[in-house]
Amino acid sequence: MKRICSFWLITMLLASYAPAGEPTSSSAAMTLQNSMVWLDSAPAGKQVWVAFRKTFPLDSTPSTAVLRLFADTRYILWVNGQYVDRGPCRFDPLAPEYDELDVTSKLVAGTNSIVVLVQHIHDGKPKETPEGFYGRAMRHVPGLSAQLLATDAQGKRTEVLTDTTWRVSADTQFLPGRIDWAGAMDDVDARKATADWTLTSFDDSSWKLASPVDGKQWGNLHPRHIPLLREAKLSNLTVLECGESKERKLVANSLPMDLKAGERTVVDANQFVQAYSILGFEAEEGARLEIEYAQTYFTSGNNPANSNGHVNTYIARGGRQAYMSTDTYGFKYLVVRVTSGSVQLQNVEIVNRLYPFDVAGQFASSDPLLDKLWQIGVNTVLACSEDSYVDCATRERVEWLGDAAVDEYPITRSVFSGPGVNGPRYADPRLIHNALWHIAISQQPDGRVKAHHPSDRWDIHGYIEDYSCLWIHSIREYYDSTNGLEYPDEGLAFVRQVWPYVTKQLQWFLDHRTERGLVKAREFVFPGNPLCYKVCEGASLNAYIFGALNDAAYLADALGDVEKRDSYKSAADSIRNALTAQLWNPEIGAYFGSIADDGSKTPPTVHAAIIALYFDAVPAESRARLEQWLFENESKESVSSYVHVFLFEDLYRMNNDKADQLVLDLIRTRWKAMSESETGTGWENFGPGEYCHNMGSAPTLFLSRYVLGVRVDGPIKNRHIVIEPRLGDLTEAKGVVVTEFGPVPVMWKRDKESGSLHFEVSIPKNTTASLSLPVASGDEQLILNGGAPPASEISRKGRRLAVTLTGGDYKGTLTPQK
Repeated sequence: MKRICSFWLITMLLASYAPAGEPTSSSAAMTLQNSMVWLDSAPAGKQVWVAFRKTFPLDSTPSTAVLRLFADTRYILWVNGQYVDRGPCRFDPLAPEYDELDVTSKLVAGTNSIVVLVQHIHDGKPKETPEGFYGRAMRHVPGLSAQLLATDAQGKRTEVLTDTTWRVSADTQFLPGRIDWAGAMDDVDARKATADWTLTSFDDSSWKLASPVDGKQWGNLHPRHIPLLREAKLSNLTVLECGESKERKLVANSLPMDLKAGERTVVDANQFVQAYSILGFEAEEGARLEIEYAQTYFTSGNNPANSNGHVNTYIARGGRQAYMSTDTYGFKYLVVRVTSGSVQLQNVEIVNRLYPFDVAGQFASSDPLLDKLWQIGVNTVLACSEDSYVDCATRERVEWLGDAAVDEYPITRSVFSGPGVNGPRYADPRLIHNALWHIAISQQPDGRVKAHHPSDRWDIHGYIEDYSCLWIHSIREYYDSTNGLEYPDEGLAFVRQVWPYVTKQLQWFLDHRTERGLVKAREFVFPGNPLCYKVCEGASLNAYIFGALNDAAYLADALGDVEKRDSYKSAADSIRNALTAQLWNPEIGAYFGSIADDGSKTPPTVHAAIIALYFDAVPAESRARLEQWLFENESKESVSSYVHVFLFEDLYRMNNDKADQLVLDLIRTRWKAMSESETGTGWENFGPGEYCHNMGSAPTLFLSRYVLGVRVDGPIKNRHIVIEPRLGDLTEAKGVVVTEFGPVPVMWKRDKESGSLHFEVSIPKNTTASLSLPVASGDEQLILNGGAPPASEISRKGRRLAVTLTGGDYKGTLTPQK
């Protein structure tokens, strides 16, 4: 099957930026909207699996065939008995998206079939119920819509639409399974399947006919904004256990495996995956299997553990059969356990299913620990990138905005590429686009946007004040990183789309200001902050809001909204003035944590210092004092791995050798345990919490952006980068850092005896770079491509020597003069 990865580009400017509820110009979308069907005997609000079938003739083999497909809630597709794909992308019913798949290679001259298995996920409660039951979908009504367009070599076109001629059944082997916050578990009774209903030859005459469904119950359908996910079958799976045998060997050398009641096999995927499993086996009638997806084995006493209850159950029919899990799961170890009867396993497959990122970045240095941690961060973000950026691969798999904004998108911008129209799209922004849009349409009547979406959950975590600020901050980053190059209006169009949502959220903040000029709401909602969840006039929160107002003023200027620009800039200045007047402690050079209800001030916090510095809420005359206070006190408060992103950025902005070295020292000490983990992924915290959580990936970002030293300087329309290595105690570092303009290879090597720095850099064409090199004595000689640049082209500022370069390859040496 040829997957279509660029269709979204064709229709983006026509349809994908139309606000929810407004008409779309896409005829395909309207056709799908008007072709929704379902099964009358499977009403809304009921957890159910429903199979749909349509057989149809083709006079000849088509030269092109495209199938558009949407289902509420999930689907699996077969064409002529061949598995094709599963979907759709997670969605809010206000703004659903359909998939488009190239099925040309699956169709034949003669009789053909389309078979779709749809799972309607629901807990039976009203959609307004605030206790969310599932983190990847929302309570809604069920439905399926499909459109096949096939054209043969003579130009004859055949269209197949979902309608009342489709055959449908809810009486298959798939029973309503357990649903938790992260996933859907299978409960399969294969004895109910007398024949394979995915095959074209299956007799479906006893199945019921589909019934039409009102497509207006969904918002306007749009083409999927992100590419189809990439499915990759893993090779070299390893058996750790099989029954009584503990001999480690390849799965290929272990089949068939005979298992009886009470026995299990444990298969190591040899990497952490977000995958579905396929089993082929011979079984006696009624044999029962459990298929578990575990994160750890060796560190849990040679026993699979940390599966978060993700166990599928299967009752076998007699004879040979196959089972493919209907959902994917985050795991490293696949466990097949026989609880009754006997089974002979004949095939075991694990299929990784992730966003089609390619790793375009690299990192290697004189410290193997840092090299390993860079790779761990890459592994982690890859495993947490599916149809959205998710917080972790196992326990939740929820599209938390803060996680996407702080860790995943910045790392994407430095390490990954995605599929584009004319080659790789470096620093692919499409996942963050979806996250930002999902948060926008989560807006509540009072103006607040949710912390994660789509889901129905609305509890203490449903709204997070600082995540709302990060949402605005990330809209600005998205605008700056997309408004230019080959997609000239992408960023601006999106800002225009979400602007009404931004203004309503900011008004909620402004309406919560006190007579002291500070916003009173919950403080920085993150463990480690002494004021976490406290409703107060908090320094951290107000620093966040100061940043959000400045970001909004910047976006208003881009939109030409002068009134809002000036209003938000004035409000930001007022917040900063109030922070200084009410919470700055001049005696120690730090911010009090908050003003409590009784008017008293709580002690200064490390978190307040970190966030105030990060968002530049500190007056220029006070910045150096706060930086010094933070440098001396950062270890006196429990700072989570997530907050280290802000801390490391603050330390690098201090722009001195001690702060640069502190970052490397903190990575080496606080991330050391993660480097020894069997999962090869980063943890939720240093505890570890979850074993594959994006919050453990922070070192990757800073080793790329600051140690290798390559960062985009300002909006991409400027086509300018900074190349500024911060090597600390490293003698060598080399690799590739991704930018929107392309990959930037660099190499740095310090000669201990002479103190010379040897380097190589490659700058993408049509791009300029500020090459900023460390100097010690102030009397260094720069040789670049065999010669010394004119003195007029070299500038010296503090501990740096800088020269501006254009696109091309450079090799040089910076040597101290005796």
